[in-house]
Amino acid sequence: MFTRVRQALLWMHRIIGIGFSGLLLIAFFMGSLAVYDRELDSWMLPQIRLASVDTPLSLDQRVVPHVASLTQGKPLLQWYVELPDKRRPVIRFQAWTQDRQGLSRFLAPGEDRVLPEAGSRGGDFFYRLHYTLNINFWSIGTRLVGLAAMLGLIALIAGVCIHARLFQDLFTLRVDKSPRRLLDMHNLTGVFALPFHFIILLSGLLILFPLYLPAGILAVYQDQPYQFGQEADAAYSRPALGTPGSLASLDQMMAQARLHWGNGEPAFVRVWHPGDANAYVEVSRSLADRMSQDGQTLYFDGASAHLLHESRLPAAAATFKFLAGLHVTHFQQPWLRALYFFAGLSGCVMLGSGLLYWLEKRRLQQAAGRWSVVSMTLFSSAMITGMPLATLAMLVANRLLPIGLAYRANWEITLFYWVWLLAIMHTLWAIRRSAQSRAPWAEHLLVISAMALLAVFSNAWSTGDHPLQSMKRGLPAVAGVDLALMLIALLAGVIGWRLLRRKRLTR
Repeated sequence: MFTRVRQALLWMHRIIGIGFSGLLLIAFFMGSLAVYDRELDSWMLPQIRLASVDTPLSLDQRVVPHVASLTQGKPLLQWYVELPDKRRPVIRFQAWTQDRQGLSRFLAPGEDRVLPEAGSRGGDFFYRLHYTLNINFWSIGTRLVGLAAMLGLIALIAGVCIHARLFQDLFTLRVDKSPRRLLDMHNLTGVFALPFHFIILLSGLLILFPLYLPAGILAVYQDQPYQFGQEADAAYSRPALGTPGSLASLDQMMAQARLHWGNGEPAFVRVWHPGDANAYVEVSRSLADRMSQDGQTLYFDGASAHLLHESRLPAAAATFKFLAGLHVTHFQQPWLRALYFFAGLSGCVMLGSGLLYWLEKRRLQQAAGRWSVVSMTLFSSAMITGMPLATLAMLVANRLLPIGLAYRANWEITLFYWVWLLAIMHTLWAIRRSAQSRAPWAEHLLVISAMALLAVFSNAWSTGDHPLQSMKRGLPAVAGVDLALMLIALLAGVIGWRLLRRKRLTR
């Protein structure tokens, strides 16, 4: 009986892995990059490379006078600012007009000026891609990732249950040339980071559960489902009156918020119905020193600066915010962020090694050229080397595309997908030329190494901020990205060269 159950779980684990590992690889790889989205912003947006300013920030002086010019005098539904912190020492201003048009700019906190246009999506591209796949119609991308996450949880549980020697597998890694070494790597990375993988998949589902399971919310709130979010967040709102009004000091509101929170610092300020007599302001607390996403938001009257409402989350919502905080990593502890990053990459290794193990077993059972071997080889290469190659190509394009190029950010994204497609086409060409239908692993790794070095050199050439210069200027984020690229170049180059030598010796 136990053997039959184990075989059924093994079959389910295998089917889910083959069918949905691609979506999970995108989510884990891009999610790992999104852990350092603000550091990638500093690297990809040279205009925001400013040293941290210790002087207190005044929104009344640095932001409010620029709102009309930034929004070209358009009537606004709201505008808000993300205050500078250690990871991004600039002010991010965003606004939504009455006709739902979005506007976004960066402001220098220590100077009375607006920074140049970004011309790039920065790290936000990787963050959005990891859960939307950039397929926004009817939220299809998000729904697909949610389905993959749900099945990924099932595959994790099944994977644990099929291990008769769970703790032994945790410490077993054979380095011979048999497919067993890939299975050991799959088991090792899967079991070692199992709590992380489980929490990440579960919390990712919970964050977007109103999208995946809207029936209960619609049954209670019917045609006004947004009220569910307002009540869950203990939020406050009131409509505009349609009569002109003035805005009190935002600095005074932030000072009141600091006193209310004790040791807390504001990180987010939003003005609703600006210019209206019924305007109100929400001030949210920084999440840098906390795990939960609960911003402990305070709402002030826009005209008088009197406190109107304090959001106190219900117990269920507070638990939800804590689980969401475990996923989105807004905290700033560097070692914990690094742990998240490497745990996310371990998920990529787990998925990739599982694909390769299945593929190598099929090679031993089937003749080269069979459809299953060719298709899985192409798919594995597209995910394991094609996606990182496209990512590095986007970084190179970010530094080499002309600053004044129209739709520059869209060009970066277009090149990302074109390079990914070219990597897939090259893999298909190499498979057809290979007697054993093998992917060009060595060639792709060497190209990855070259692209990583080119990204470092192009950054130094276009901005002058090589790693030493970045550290001198107080830009550790830029230096960190460059050093990570150099490490990637070294590892990919060494592995690619060894594979190329082995390939030549076996001819």
